[in-house]
Amino acid sequence: MAVLGDVMLDEYLFGEVNRISPEAPVPIVRVLRERAVLGGAANVAANLKALGAEPLLIGTLQKDNAGDRVLGLLAGLDISISGLVLDTSRPTIIKTRVIGQQQQMLRIDREQAGLPDAAVLLGLRDRLERALGEASALIVSDYAKGTVNEPVMEAVRTLCAARNLPWIVDPKPSQKALYRGATLMTPNTQETSELTARTAKSDMEVTVAGRALMAELGLKGLLVTRSERGMALFAPDGDHAAPWMIPTEAREVFDVSGAGDTVIAAFGAAIAAGADWREAAMLANAAAGVVVAKVGTATVTPEELLAHYHEQEAI
Repeated sequence: MAVLGDVMLDEYLFGEVNRISPEAPVPIVRVLRERAVLGGAANVAANLKALGAEPLLIGTLQKDNAGDRVLGLLAGLDISISGLVLDTSRPTIIKTRVIGQQQQMLRIDREQAGLPDAAVLLGLRDRLERALGEASALIVSDYAKGTVNEPVMEAVRTLCAARNLPWIVDPKPSQKALYRGATLMTPNTQETSELTARTAKSDMEVTVAGRALMAELGLKGLLVTRSERGMALFAPDGDHAAPWMIPTEAREVFDVSGAGDTVIAAFGAAIAAGADWREAAMLANAAAGVVVAKVGTATVTPEELLAHYHEQEAI
């Protein structure tokens, strides 16, 4: 399973808060432990690996400290780095989250977004062509940092059409035009609203916005993630008059970081394994329910996924 997108390092500083700073009205976090995990498209790859799939990660990084840490984490999970392109013009993206008493208090982003130079673009297209020669599907994990761009997406459309491969997008609204012709998109409610300039909260609003988005971009399907309201699936085997609404049971949410990565990984892995769209959506919904109950960017094991999937079936 190929994964194209922005590769990041997610850092977490966990601590306790007992007082307010005398220098400014802000809490003081006494750091007790630190953790670094794969983020962005690399987290999608980590989720695929955890589910038993073999990810082919395509993206860029710098040979800096953060880049070395990303490479080490990928090696620790036995994820191939052959699809990564060295970009010496920009630092590896780092997102640092400060957590006090299991509550995210601050996020610090270190990044330089923008279109890569010509040599990096050629490298990305070369890695993409090689990966799609052996992949059963492609996930595009777009964080609008530069890896997903018009030249690369032209190659995606051409290569996937030639090989009859499904390609699934976790979108950023500002990049909407790049997703034309995708097999499926997985926007959340807010992204759906931004993509369509419509409210998308109620079932009817999601239905109207989803139909409009599919028509505008020529999508075969759409999976709208709706937080505590579950998901709405517009499947290609339906008439799109109304989506299939997938409820989710009440569950304590600790952290939604990376939940979208888990959803698209679970859905993509299920489709690549031969599941139908409804089965894939149910598995993705179950995976989301597991991962939001964990603190920080996380993955889901097959055992956790199946247990939660059966809980859904029983409701």
